Amino acid sequence: MITRAEPVMGTVVSFLADPNELAPPDVEEAIDLACCELHRIDEQFSTWKASSELSRWRNGEILEVSELMDEVFELCAHACDVSRGFFDPWAMPGGFDPTGLVKGWAAERALSILRRRGVRDALINAGGDVCVAPGRTYRVGIRHPSFADALCGVVEVDTSIATSGIYERGDHLVNPFGGPIAAVSATVVGGRLAIADALATALAVGGKEVLYLIEQLDGVEGFFITAAGGMFKSSGMKFSDLPEEQV
Repeated sequence: MITRAEPVMGTVVSFLADPNELAPPDVEEAIDLACCELHRIDEQFSTWKASSELSRWRNGEILEVSELMDEVFELCAHACDVSRGFFDPWAMPGGFDPTGLVKGWAAERALSILRRRGVRDALINAGGDVCVAPGRTYRVGIRHPSFADALCGVVEVDTSIATSGIYERGDHLVNPFGGPIAAVSATVVGGRLAIADALATALAVGGKEVLYLIEQLDGVEGFFITAAGGMFKSSGMKFSDLPEEQV
């Protein structure tokens, strides 16, 4: 296995790739290209950099946006619709903020570069948002929000898994409906990572209401932990070392 860790987008993105029949230098070159894509997206979508396209658009400096920005708008609108508004980047205090989706979307794009370069077996972990190349399953542990050295359980992942919460970055989540945040940690498994990333944010915000929505999505499962320590999961969530309490 070839591993790499790249600091980008305010986090660390980790690569795990099996060369199979490829020469290791070819895999390293593919990872280099994937890292370049992550840095490019960071430069374009950062809410902290005044020169980013997103910042310039939010400040009214530009009126027309790139095709990539249009793609993010469309994905955010879809995620907002699926989550019934619990994920709503248009409701953020500083203006439109797609951070809750862009990280997972960027990891997807990085993984697609690896696959186009012939890397069949790979995993990318973008600060807890994980996407997996089709055809292989990985065991992914979910950190317990109250104990940094403990896991809530382990999930078998063959597509994607995303976790959102307030236990690392503080109270940065916003409830678009004005109520409190339901969970300190929320995890969504399955489907596209970009959407799983957004749904994990929605689940952390909306708790049981969003978990009911997830129950209706094919191939997608969810789990969250409240500040009081309550644990809730969708009916199809297969999670080791997890109480069997369900909504």
